[in-house]
Amino acid sequence: MRRSGRFGLLGLLICLVARAEPLVVGFDRFHAAAPDAVGGRLLYNELGCVNCHGGETGLPLRRGPDLTTVTTRAKAEWLQAFLAEPSRQRRGTTMPHLLAGRDAADRDAIVHFLATLAPANPVRPKPIAHMNAELGQKLFHTKGCVACHAPRADYAPADGRPAAGEFAYGSVEFPALAEKYVLVTLAAVVRDPLAARPDGRMPRTEMEDQDALDLSAYLLGLGGTDGEGAPKLAPFTPDPSLATRGREIVAALRCAACHTLPSAAAVTPVELRRTAGGCLDEIPAAGLPRYELGPAQRTALRAYLAARTAPTTVAQQALGTLEALNCLACHERDGRGGPDAARKAYFTGDHNLGDMGRFPPPLTGVGRKLQPDWLTQAVAGAHRDRPYLETRMPGYGAAVAPLPALLTATDARAEAALPAGDVEAGRKLLGTLGGVSCITCHRWGERASLGIQGLDLSTLAKRLQPGWLREYLINPAAYRPGTLMPSFWPEGKAANREIHGGDTDRQMASILAFAERGQGLPEGFPAHTAREFELIPGSRPIVLRTFLADVGTHAILVGFPAGVHFAYDGLECRPALAWKGKFFDAYGTWFSRFAPFEKPLGDSVVTWPAADDSRGTRRFEGYKLDGAGVPTFLFSVNGVPVEERFEAAEHGLRRTFRWDVEALRSLPLAHPPGLTVRETAASTPGKLEFIYTWP
Repeated sequence: MRRSGRFGLLGLLICLVARAEPLVVGFDRFHAAAPDAVGGRLLYNELGCVNCHGGETGLPLRRGPDLTTVTTRAKAEWLQAFLAEPSRQRRGTTMPHLLAGRDAADRDAIVHFLATLAPANPVRPKPIAHMNAELGQKLFHTKGCVACHAPRADYAPADGRPAAGEFAYGSVEFPALAEKYVLVTLAAVVRDPLAARPDGRMPRTEMEDQDALDLSAYLLGLGGTDGEGAPKLAPFTPDPSLATRGREIVAALRCAACHTLPSAAAVTPVELRRTAGGCLDEIPAAGLPRYELGPAQRTALRAYLAARTAPTTVAQQALGTLEALNCLACHERDGRGGPDAARKAYFTGDHNLGDMGRFPPPLTGVGRKLQPDWLTQAVAGAHRDRPYLETRMPGYGAAVAPLPALLTATDARAEAALPAGDVEAGRKLLGTLGGVSCITCHRWGERASLGIQGLDLSTLAKRLQPGWLREYLINPAAYRPGTLMPSFWPEGKAANREIHGGDTDRQMASILAFAERGQGLPEGFPAHTAREFELIPGSRPIVLRTFLADVGTHAILVGFPAGVHFAYDGLECRPALAWKGKFFDAYGTWFSRFAPFEKPLGDSVVTWPAADDSRGTRRFEGYKLDGAGVPTFLFSVNGVPVEERFEAAEHGLRRTFRWDVEALRSLPLAHPPGLTVRETAASTPGKLEFIYTWP
């Protein structure tokens, strides 16, 4: 069953402004309004001009996808249509039209040749047990995809959908995905785009195989959950004579300049054509690539070609690389870039941290901020320093390799060294017992902070350069306006005068010393193990109010000695979660200054659907405990009182409703998927009783 792929009004507006000219996001955003040689260099690199004509741009190489496996990914019919007119099949593609004026037989021959390149025994994908397009919808809109691609109108972020005019730059459009891929082949591309496009500008976002399937099911408009019912890629058997003809055409077109092709001869650079009819003309000479360039793109390319012998600085290379890889879609550097107004609503995370909890960090001065080794790993996507961000830092493969050195060289600054640090002074300063209470808001390794869960400080010495850290601690807002981070050394003067006599540099050096060499924890963490604050129901149930993930701030937890437990949502007047095994760790609830959203300790967690308010307004009235300590929850529906009670039953829970008005017999009741449900014989007028059991 297929779901409609229409985007609604937002998608229509985006399509209306889409152009046939190739889209290079960095040029579109930062150079199109005033095209110059810098923007032209970016285009010369990103459109593949350098692959044919040579030269050094100082930017990471960009080649097209590996063609040896293309017929194992894409449908043959789509490949033929794409070769016929690339910009029609994918608006904004950087692939030029190479077969203009040729007939369909030549395109057919090329596809037959490409099919002969496929491995004889390709890796067979794992069977698809199930898929969930609704989860894929959320992944697409929250994990960073919409930084480059247009958000869809069927998803509403909490802050509301953007207006078309809020898009500051063009979105990378998809081809007609269902015409190009089947579920399993699109999922492979989503899971690891760099496998087929090592130099591609679509990075690899860390995700599970199932996430890739769910996301692909959403993009393909597939409904249902049965992955086995999804279409398969039809086999394609190449004709040897056509394949031979296709090989000749591919060689003549110099496709190996941009694509991986086995046994292809090295492509030598071609001298730029200075006369009329070159690639930059609106109508190039026969046999030349046709790019359908826009006026601004032609102006910028001509400006670059007129001055391309001029060397580029390291700073220009660094900025050009950030623009080429579209890093500035998520990050801001020196006031440039960051999510535009239309995309900000899709960047989510921990609201307790404000904008720091939603948006990726700025790259301003990042070359003097991060230690070189850490920066190298960070740009490769190896670190997830901010787990509270929904957006994931992806990896770009080989294309990003030069960037750390470029940023380090660009941002380098001569700075005075900090003095020797005192490990024990650092332990005290980081803590809450006479220190500056860093652990109130920051994690330390596996130990959660006492409040909001900011960055892990245990990696401080490995991560940050001392000179940058000193400057940041004196004035955090100068680096990130609106930050929740206060200064304990305003204008360089220590607020704490007890440690090292208020010597700012010695205090900061001591913090770094403890992060580098200290043993144990900063002062102020409660001396406990998780088990000491694990609540274990004994002879009576345990009832606890807390903040619970997927429930909210009105969660009421009930743990039974029998090892079955549930969470009640006092805001919506309904059960929310049930689980088995361990009950709950109360450390965060009891000791955190800002209680975090906790999770159950046990397993086999099931979720109740949201309450159905179609029959009236619910109002929570509290709960009462019986002699055994079992709570009965009280709420009303349009003023009619209702009682709801849970107690342990064999292998599950017993749920009982009582009310005084017969009309409430038709009150819609939601049951959690994943549990067996049966109504008991104890149900009578004014009373309903159900037993829930785990399989």
